[in-house]
Amino acid sequence: MEDIRTPETSKPQRRVGIRWNYKRIAVALAVVIFAVSLIGYGTYSLAKLIFAGSGPKSVAEKPVKVAAAVYAAPSSTTTTTEPKHIKYTVKEGDSYYLIALEYSTTIEEIKKLNRVSDDDNDLKIGMVLKVPVKELPPEEAAKAQVQDETAASAGQPAMKASAKELFKGPVDKKRVALTFDAGEASEATPRILDALKDAKVKGTFFLTGKWIEENAELTKKIVSEGHSVGNHSYSHVDFTKQTDNEIVYQLSKADELLMSLTKTSMKPIFRPPYGARDGRVLRVAARAGYTSIYWTVDSLDWKQGMKPEQVKNRTLAGLTNGSVVLMHCGSSQTAEILPGLIKDIESRGYELVTVPQLFEQ
Repeated sequence: MEDIRTPETSKPQRRVGIRWNYKRIAVALAVVIFAVSLIGYGTYSLAKLIFAGSGPKSVAEKPVKVAAAVYAAPSSTTTTTEPKHIKYTVKEGDSYYLIALEYSTTIEEIKKLNRVSDDDNDLKIGMVLKVPVKELPPEEAAKAQVQDETAASAGQPAMKASAKELFKGPVDKKRVALTFDAGEASEATPRILDALKDAKVKGTFFLTGKWIEENAELTKKIVSEGHSVGNHSYSHVDFTKQTDNEIVYQLSKADELLMSLTKTSMKPIFRPPYGARDGRVLRVAARAGYTSIYWTVDSLDWKQGMKPEQVKNRTLAGLTNGSVVLMHCGSSQTAEILPGLIKDIESRGYELVTVPQLFEQ
């Protein structure tokens, strides 16, 4: 009889626990870290998609750098053809509504033309606004024509307003511009003008509105003798600490004073008081019709303790093609050394020109 063997019953298997070692622990930690990172990134991306654009955006203004050594012509400008307008000086009791009503325009059009807010609290007595009109009054049309003819007769090249700051002219020409800032003092100005006249040299004067008010005859002489005039604000305030509207007010008031006295505009060149400016200031000024003119050489004629010969030597040492030299109308040191300085500059082969001539294209 054939033996029939009963199949052996398989023995139950014993589970063997995972034996952990340093290598397995490291791999496990890496997997956990990767998983947590993936979950965190996914959560962040989802939140960004949901809330993008819902919060306020804050963009920090970068300070303007003037370290570049080569002049490049502005690639773009903010100059546009403005609609016909008059300049209106704000009086006590004025509001945007009343001004718009008087000249048959809208608050929105005034706001757009001046690039200001329509908050009546921003209006200041003496502030000059551009108010759009269908036709210029005869006196305004005549004033605009005289302004154009004055610039042409002075032989000054046309410049355009731009948010790109200029501080050095083309390096392929041996040209230098002497500039004189007028803030408060004026005692040395007649001697400076005499030195320029004797040397048959034209300079560029950056005047404040208050200086114009206090020195009307000197201002007329600066213009009549063919010098260029730029805007240096009304009251020599730090533009970086002013609102957009306050900057426009400072520029427009100073320009209005020069226009009323000499029928000459300061546009399109200005120099920020103290040299204080940032990207916002340059953009606001450009919208108001100006380009910032900085300097290449600071003569330090404003610094207490600087002797005339030190001012002269410092200026000569810093000269290169296209230099813009910073000096001051109230500096007795500058008045003393200017005749000799002009001779030394010209003996080195440089031509002395105005700022518009230096940057002509």
